[in-house]
Parts: sequence; structure tokens; C-alpha cells
Amino acid sequence: MNDLLKSRVTPSPDGSFFVTAPAKVNLFLHVLGRRDDGYHLLESLFAFTRRGDILHFRPSVLHESGDSLELVLSGPNVDALAACVPEDNLVHRAARTLADYAGIPCRASIELEKHLPTSAGLGGGSADAAAALIGLSHLWDLNVPDADLHEIALSLGADVPACLSSTPQFVGGIGERLQPASLGWSAGIVIINPRKFLATADVFGGFKAFREQRRLPPFDVAITDLASVCKNIEMLDVMTSNSLQDPAVQLCPEIMEAERFLRLNSQYELLRMSGSGASVFALYHDKQAADAVARRVREHKPEWWVMADQIGE
Repeated sequence: MNDLLKSRVTPSPDGSFFVTAPAKVNLFLHVLGRRDDGYHLLESLFAFTRRGDILHFRPSVLHESGDSLELVLSGPNVDALAACVPEDNLVHRAARTLADYAGIPCRASIELEKHLPTSAGLGGGSADAAAALIGLSHLWDLNVPDADLHEIALSLGADVPACLSSTPQFVGGIGERLQPASLGWSAGIVIINPRKFLATADVFGGFKAFREQRRLPPFDVAITDLASVCKNIEMLDVMTSNSLQDPAVQLCPEIMEAERFLRLNSQYELLRMSGSGASVFALYHDKQAADAVARRVREHKPEWWVMADQIGE
């Protein structure tokens, strides 16, 4: 595990440690094609917030015999995971997969402190899985080669490899092709989720129908100069989009409502949906401006989930 990933491990005085699983934001998302196995080929620019879910790791069960995997769920958005069987949680799957790779018993005590909404286009589950791989590699004192860790992450989900470093990246293929991106700028960000569930498969199905109805080409054309796109926020706004936003809005009109609120109540620099929805984000000059907008959202729309943070350098 490289130094960047090791730096994400934060020790606590009691001998435990934690890894933050920040939100993933698609600054743009274009759909370039579809493979025979059903996976869509994408190009996107991922940026990551500072805040997010938190995974706490405790060494208390390391000396027990056999497998002893304890996963405790907590946090303000824990109710969204109530119906999920523990074995289906990506953190649980990440632990089992890493232990199988290393040929060791799966012994760990993990608390997943859930702050990000689920199925929200913010990569919350993928970020949790990536944080689990980092934390357990540290807990079990594993020296997993970066290439192997990438493959393990990809087996858990298309977005998981990018979430390992949680740094700006151009993403291609189905999520496995990663290229570090230098934004050269920072911005305050407000993310709103109207607490509506959107299934990714339904949004991609809507993408196909949307393009056919409007007699558009079936897929986007790839950007030839990705570096120019991320030089500043204005270039991002002019040259890119989220191609899933229109079909997502047809399935979930609340996306448009959240976007309209930010449009009418703030001076943003970029405003669009993240991933396959239903979260909407807006970029601002700095975090102080984002904090002010988030307070306004909480006052007028207390039923929405909202977070203010910072992205970029």
C-alpha cells in the first residue's frame, strides 16, 4: 500500500484508528458506449470532498480464533442500511475479499459511521469499500501491491478503485482506467439530496430512451483534451455535462426542484447533478460561501440532506 493510502489512516489514542470515506462528485459524466456484458463505458472527472462516512477499526478481535468479523452501523443515515443484510454491505464484502486474497482469517471489528445518503450518485458505498480495504490492510499489516489492491477494488464495484486515493481523477472504461487530474483550483461545494432513491440501472435505461426520443446519437463523443477541461470551472461548465441528468430528472423531478432552489438562492459557479443522481451539487468561491448556502437550504428545506465542504487543491 503506497504512502498516499497509508496517509488516510488516522490513529486514535486508544489504539484504534479510523479512515474517512469522502463523497465522490462527478464534475462531469459522459456515456461513450456499452459493452456486450451490459456495462457502460464512461468518461468522468471525479473530485472528492473532505468529509464523508467514517470507518472505525478496533484491534480487539485480532487474537480470537477463526473468523470474527463484527460490523456495527451508526450515524445519522444508518436507517438507510437497516434493510440491508450485513453480508451484502460493501464493507463486509471488502473485508472477506481482502482476507481471502491474503489467505488469513477475517478478524476485525469495524464501525461504519454513515453520514452520506445511499444510492445518491455520491459513491458512498464505493467509498466505504475503499476505506475498508485501506483500513484492513493496515490492521492486518498487509503489504498488498497497488495493482492487486486495484483489482480487488474493481471486483467490488466500478467506482471503488477511484475511491482508494480519493484524489481528483479522470475515469474511463467502466471505472477501471484512472488518470490523476490536477484541478489547479479549489472551491466550496454544497451537495443536496432530496432523499429520493434512484436505481442506476433505471437511469441508464432512461438515457437510452431519452436519446432515441430526441433522435440524438446513442452515445457521447469523447473529449480529446481532458487537461483543458479542468483548468477552471468555466471550462468545465462550457465543455462538459452530466449526460444522465435529463433521464434522471424524468424519473425523479425532485432533482430539478433542488437545482432550482440553488439557482434562485445562490451565486454559484457550476451547478449540476452528480453520478446517476439524485444528488445535485453547486460550486462556490470558497467554503464560507458554501456554508452560508447550506444554512439557507436547512432553513427552507429541512427534509433534504445537505452538506457543505470543499473540493480541489
